[in-house]
Order: sequence, then C-alpha cells, then structure tokens
Amino acid sequence: MQHISVCCLNSNRIQSIQGITDFYLETKPYKQTRLVIKAFDNVFYLHLEPNTELFHPQAVIYQNGQNVPVDRDIIYKGHVIHANDSDYIWSNYKEQQDSLGWARLMIYKRQSLNRILPFLPDDSYFIQGSFRVHDAMYHIKTKDTYYRTKRSNDPEINDLTIIYKDSDVLPSGEDSPEHHACGVDQLPIIHQTSVVKRSEGCPASRKIIYIGVAADCTYVQHYKSKEAARMQIVNDFNTASVLFEDTFNITLGLINITLMDRTCSASVNNDVAWNRLCEPNYSLYDRLSDFSLWRSQLAPDGAGLWHLMTNCPIGLEVGLAWLGQLCNTGLRKQEDDSGKTRYVSGASVSSITRDEWKIVAHEIGHSFGAIHDCNSQSCPCTSKKCSCCSLSSYECSAGGAYIMNPTSNSSVERFSPCSINTICSSLSSVATCLSDPQDHTQNLFQLNVCGNGIKEDGEDCDTGGIESVCCDPKTCKFINDAVCEDTNEGCCHQCHFQSSEYVCRPAATLCDKPEYCTGSSGACPPDTYENDGTACGPDGLTCVSGQCTSRDQQCFARGYAMNITSACSERSSECKMLCDFPGDEDNCILFSANFLDGTSCGVNGKCTDGTCIEEKILQEKEIPKETHHDYVALPLIVPLTSVMILLLCAACLIVILRRRKNTQHNTLETSGSSTLALIQH
Repeated sequence: MQHISVCCLNSNRIQSIQGITDFYLETKPYKQTRLVIKAFDNVFYLHLEPNTELFHPQAVIYQNGQNVPVDRDIIYKGHVIHANDSDYIWSNYKEQQDSLGWARLMIYKRQSLNRILPFLPDDSYFIQGSFRVHDAMYHIKTKDTYYRTKRSNDPEINDLTIIYKDSDVLPSGEDSPEHHACGVDQLPIIHQTSVVKRSEGCPASRKIIYIGVAADCTYVQHYKSKEAARMQIVNDFNTASVLFEDTFNITLGLINITLMDRTCSASVNNDVAWNRLCEPNYSLYDRLSDFSLWRSQLAPDGAGLWHLMTNCPIGLEVGLAWLGQLCNTGLRKQEDDSGKTRYVSGASVSSITRDEWKIVAHEIGHSFGAIHDCNSQSCPCTSKKCSCCSLSSYECSAGGAYIMNPTSNSSVERFSPCSINTICSSLSSVATCLSDPQDHTQNLFQLNVCGNGIKEDGEDCDTGGIESVCCDPKTCKFINDAVCEDTNEGCCHQCHFQSSEYVCRPAATLCDKPEYCTGSSGACPPDTYENDGTACGPDGLTCVSGQCTSRDQQCFARGYAMNITSACSERSSECKMLCDFPGDEDNCILFSANFLDGTSCGVNGKCTDGTCIEEKILQEKEIPKETHHDYVALPLIVPLTSVMILLLCAACLIVILRRRKNTQHNTLETSGSSTLALIQH
C-alpha cells in the first residue's frame, strides 16, 4: 500500500523589503548576460546564461485549446560573482571560478509582458527569481506577484520590482505552538525499515528528469491569466531545479505545461475531475487521486513525474505527493482507511504560497523517496517503526534546518544528509526515466501531428486515433459530409450541429446558467453564471463567482477540519479570509487566502482580488478603494485546553488574531512520512 506524509510550512510575515530601482543589464553574444543589482547597501554581480535545459526541445505548453510557444529566451541560470572579479571575468570571457553563490532568474522585455504589465514602457525590463550569496537567500518579485501572497501585516511598497531576504522573514521557533505538527495520525504511514543510510547511488554525471505540470482553474484564476500562471510555474521550477542539481546532480526539466481555463465550471468534468472549484468535501487527497488517474491515462509523453498546481488548500494542507513514485507512469489502486478507492501514480500537488518553489521542491523530494526529517516532536525515534529521518546515528532531530522538515520555515533550501542518503540509495531501482541532458529521445506527444487528440491548424478534427463516423483518425478530416465531430464537441450530434434550442451544458448549481448551442457551431459556449450577489439560498446565501456561498460558508470550506464554521462578523469590511476561532469569541484566525471575488464587504462593496471595492466609490470615481486597518501583532493567548483540541482536530495550530487588531499572518505546511507528501498552510 502507498501512503501519505504530512508536514507544516510556517510562512511568517516579512519584516522588511526593498524596491529595486537601480540595476544594470549588459549582454554579449550567445545571450551571455551580466546583471548588476544595487540593494541592501550592496552591489550584486550576477553572471547569467540561458537555462537551455529547463525545457525539453519538444516541450508542450497547452492553453486555450491550443499549443503556444515555449518562452525559452527569458529563463536564466548563473552565479553571483565577487565585485573584484566581475569585470575581469566578463571582459575576458572567462568562466567563473569561485562564485559567491547561484542565481536563477527570468528576465523579460516589455514585449513579453504586453498582456500582463501593459503599463510598462516598451524598453522596460522585468526580473524575477532568486539568488544566493553564501548563506543569504534573496528573492526578487514583481509588485503584482508580491501582493498576490502578501500577508496583511507584510510591508507595503509601490516599486514595480521588490527584493527581500529570507533573513527578513521573522522566524518562529520550532517548538513554538504555532509551529507544531502532528504528522500523519489520520493517514496511513509507511514505516521506513529498509532505508539504507549511504550516499552512493546518485549519478556522477548530470542527469535530467522531465516533469509535466498542470495548473487547475483555481490556480490560473489566482494569477488572473494563463500567461502569468505560466510564468510563475516556470519560475518555480527554474529555482527548484538548482536544489536538485547541487544535491543529486539531477536537473528538473519541463516537458509539458497544461493550463486550464481560469473560469471554474460549476459542474465536474470527469475526464479532468481534478479541475474543479475548492470544495470542503473534496480534499487534496481526492484531488491527487483524481490527478494520478488522469496522469496514468495520458499517451506516452516522456514525463517521469506530473505535478498539479492548485489554489485549493483544505484547512492547513497545501501540498501532497505519493512517496517514491519517481518514473511511475502506470496506475495502482488502493483503499484508504474509509474503504474509498485511491489511485497511485507518479504525481504530486502543491498550492500557492509566498515561496511557492519550496513547496514544489519539497513534494518532488517525496516523489524521489525522501521522508521527513526528524524534529523535536518526533524524537527520540529509535525503533524500527520510526517514520522520520534522523540527522545522524547519534543525533535524532535535524533542528528544522532542511527542506524536508515536517515543520518547515521560510529559510530552508537544502536537503539533510539523511534525505540525501535515502534518495541516492534508492535511485538505481526507481530512476528508470532519468536521461542525459543531450539525449532528447523521449516519446513525446508531438505537436502539429494528426492523432495527438488536439485540434490544430489545418485539421477539421482530431480524435486521438479513435475511430469515428465523423472524422478520419488518420487524416483528421471530416468524412460522411460531417461538419463537426461528436466525441469532443458538445453541440454535435451525428456529425451535424445541434439546434439553438439544445442545452449542451445544464445548470449544475443555483448560480450556474444553462448553455445553449448556437446552431452554427459544434462547440458548447463558455460556462456562464448568475450575477454576483444574486440570492440563491437560505441564511443569506448569494451567488459569488458562480458559487452559492457566503462569508461563513467560505470559512467553513477552508477550515472545516479545524471546526471553523463562520467568518469574523466584526471584520465584514475585510476581503482577507478572517474566520472565527472555534470556541473563542474574542479571537479570529487569518488564513493566507482571500474571500472569493464578488463576496460582499463593507458598505455595498464587493471583494476583488483581496480588496474591498465599495459600490459608491466605483460609481463616482471608478477608482478601487481598499479598506485598511492598522493592526498590532499580539502574543498567542489560547487556553491550554483549546490548544489540545485544535492539535487533535486539525493537526497544526495556526496564528490567532485578536479582533479589531491585526496580527502576524503565519502559514503552516504539513507532510507526514509516506507516499503522500502533504503540506499544510
């Protein structure tokens, strides 16, 4: 039986950030680039080159029902060079010798961003990514990206590009209450009795593992466009790859990025059951199982792993992965403790967080076979049933210092010696899909080829090789006087268009509208919904982004595992998800999420991207107004009995907020020990 592991990610508030207003970019032939950045009273010299290994030469990016070009020219890797050596190395085309650290960046020109940042001048550059100088980790983000995961008490900033250090993120001790994790009490646990603690087995020469990535509708919706979601995914994997390269000599490459439409349908398409709205009765475990089934049914595509990006954490859980399923393209069924069938394959899932790439790296680490490092809560751990990785033969706890820590913090980006030995010792038996970077012979889902299941230019139809009375599977042309194809088009019947009276997509919920065929096309029109604010049920339920819900219902959906049932009534002007702390009327819990766009707030206002926009302001000035509050961080004050109840019910304790005052907005991550790496927020 395959199992899941749970960990807790604590993403504390950022103490300080800076805007990047002064940088210098210089290029040479073959796109060699030097980027000079002034920040934190220092000057950083980054020598960069295109990261040609991140994408397979025949990589697929699939969005809007079509293949789009791969952005190969904006992805860079390199090193940070000492100021005294930079000019000499750059002028003499010398290879770097002793660098100060690594760098992984994306560099865009204005033309690459016309859909995302239209307000920039044509000659503007945009940079995003991370770099390391000795033990200091720096992160560069756009203002837009920063604000999408900003806590309410993180610093405000107006610069278009910002930079912060891991050391600027306020730490939280491993033993503090908000940092506790219970492991996987509610999940089956695999006991690592046969782990051989040795480092042999990792490749001596560079290898590459190609990964497919899918983004569901909630993820794309969060980033507002498929272009922005795609860039975030590329940035995540460009940065996460360096951790695997430096540790295991293995590059993470991308072979397929599939982006779903940002509008989540109220009805579930069983072919992509993982692409759905966030639901309280649909856990990350369910989503991973459905994603694993979907992944196993794909045509051979050269991917050794598939990873799902979502914005549907449930309670504290933000990530999940089947343990040790590297290169598993098949499917296995198993029953969980409740008797429900689960599907196991080489797959994982992660949710949106501030340092998203670390969640991705953590879950892929589980796919490689790494279990969690031991911490103070799991030590001593000396029996054969020990389900964590000891720091050494004489020291149990790794002290929360590594990427596979079950209660991780924002400043870890290395694998522990135990994780390294565990992964390396198992690679020879599971890593059948690793290849040399120069060897690109993977059997791909080819582009512009009849029979790949994707209707492309020059094709009338494409059934993926399946026989059809409407479409010739060998030529992808209509036959038998067909004008459409029944299998893939909802408004096609017996190879002809349905009438305009035919309902091709019935209303799935009270807030969903039925869609009718046009009579002139085989495609069913896009899903449409009732206007936000339309009454749809008892207790004040209204339509919000196509869902019949309320502020209380949204808090319940996010925190039902913690017995949370309602929103903070005195914070009705807020669009950050503030929910009542169970059993304590004086406290609220602040989740790292926003209420759905369209949720009522303030005085006749509606939430938009985490901001309360009041109707009067819109009518008079057409300028959004954000409701601000000056918050004061308060100490954690919870009776011991409440703590025990929360630990038992929810597995992790999160930050408690005193009403009418703002507090630190922490994020927890969970992942336990086994084939499911579960991260909590």
